[in-house]
Amino acid sequence: MKKIVLISSFCDNQEKLDLLYDNIKTVKELGLDTLVFTPFSLPENINQLSDYVIISKENPVFDWPKKAYYQWSAITVGNLKINMSRTYPDYGYAGLVQIKRMADLALSMDYDLFFPMIYDIDITDYIKSILLDNKKNSFFKSRRGDLVWDVGLHLISLDREHLTQFKNLITEASYLTELSGDAFSWTYKALPFIPGVIEDNEPIDDLIFYYDNFDFFNYSLSSQYKLFIHKTHYDNIKLLFYNFEDIKTFKVVSDTFEEEFTLKCWDFIELPFNDCSVLKIYHNNEEIDYTKHIKSIGQNILETNTI
Repeated sequence: MKKIVLISSFCDNQEKLDLLYDNIKTVKELGLDTLVFTPFSLPENINQLSDYVIISKENPVFDWPKKAYYQWSAITVGNLKINMSRTYPDYGYAGLVQIKRMADLALSMDYDLFFPMIYDIDITDYIKSILLDNKKNSFFKSRRGDLVWDVGLHLISLDREHLTQFKNLITEASYLTELSGDAFSWTYKALPFIPGVIEDNEPIDDLIFYYDNFDFFNYSLSSQYKLFIHKTHYDNIKLLFYNFEDIKTFKVVSDTFEEEFTLKCWDFIELPFNDCSVLKIYHNNEEIDYTKHIKSIGQNILETNTI
């Protein structure tokens, strides 16, 4: 049977490029062809190693209010309860679209089995056995650290019929119905329509996870303090400063505002506007421009209550 591995990628640094190269090399050593989807131009050594490369700027990342992930945190400081919540972009549909575009091309050629795979999985002996097998409608558990999903997109094994069914299900409208979940939960709910089988074996790991040990609430670009930014588009921006000792002085400058504040840890300031085109913070001879952060925020909420 003629086989091809469809490799989704978003390699914007050398570590990711090295892993992509190594995994393509491993797949090629098993005798399978490879097709890579990339939003970026790839180094020539990767282009030469892979059988096919799709370079496309298509990258449909969703954000609030259309669709976004959500994180929250609640802490108590003295007699003050502080709640922070934020949204951040949903990359799930972008990953599914990569599979759809690669499937369109691969199905136009004379392959029998197709293996959608993300670029950074840990190709163990178990993974090699899947690639050498002839499973026609198999989905596998995915794992990141201590989290295990019943089905994921780390690796899939499909024949022509089942890949066609799968890629036809991938639409923006269908993905947006999964408002409380991500691409993994969307895939789980899509299985009966393919139909797909979840293999009861060990989960498949990926090696790079952007949000591993990521502080979702700290927007600070300084090592001297941490900063959470409240922005909802309907009330005023608030800046919560924390993770420092004693008392610090901060000067906040926007396109229409400039003022200096003396704060202790966990104090916040409320600015007299709900949006701005420029925001800079000066502290201890350090000037930091937070304009990019302000523009990228979807829905961040700070709530404080005395207990």
